Amino acid sequence: MRFHRKKPQDQLSIKRVGLFVPKRITDDIEAAAPIAQRLVREHFGRRPLGAVEFVVTKTNLLSGLVAQSVAVAAGIKQDVWRDKVLSLTDRPGDIYAVTVVGPQTSIRIVLNAQRLRRRKGQEVGPTLVYAMVEVDQLCRKGGTEAQIALAHHEMGTHELTKPAAKKPYKKLAAGEVEAEEVTKQIMGKVVRNHRREEAEAQRQMPATAVGRA
Repeated sequence: MRFHRKKPQDQLSIKRVGLFVPKRITDDIEAAAPIAQRLVREHFGRRPLGAVEFVVTKTNLLSGLVAQSVAVAAGIKQDVWRDKVLSLTDRPGDIYAVTVVGPQTSIRIVLNAQRLRRRKGQEVGPTLVYAMVEVDQLCRKGGTEAQIALAHHEMGTHELTKPAAKKPYKKLAAGEVEAEEVTKQIMGKVVRNHRREEAEAQRQMPATAVGRA
């Protein structure tokens, strides 16, 4: 499945990885992803760069897929990353989505179908908005470099000193705070607009009825 967009930098694709990943969740993500991208782009006033691939998977596969994506982007060999768990996914059961750099400057959003399914689709919209904020963060200057440096550090291929390691971890924490705040702002605006449209529709109904009478 592929989202059809007019410009290469807006290209969105989606795939399922693992047995019994619900198609309904994938369909919900496919429908909501372009909307989430647009809302985040409008919020920041700029366009996220590069292709974004959505990978819908299960809890037990999530950590491995994230490690693989970052490791390939970082040039880390399979025998090194295969058994590694990054701090991004140290509690996979609690994760809705993780946004990571992929091969050839692509970006992947790895989504936990089991976590999303337990909330009956209620978290798909906010989750994709949050993930798209993280896409914007990775597209900023030094965004992918920080994530790759952290992967090298945690996989032991290029360990940082304690002072040097503080910078990428601090950047990661700050990114999470920003993504949470921006998601609240965007979803709040969506709810307010929806209520405003409903109120406007209610106001117009009596006038329409009178006109018909």
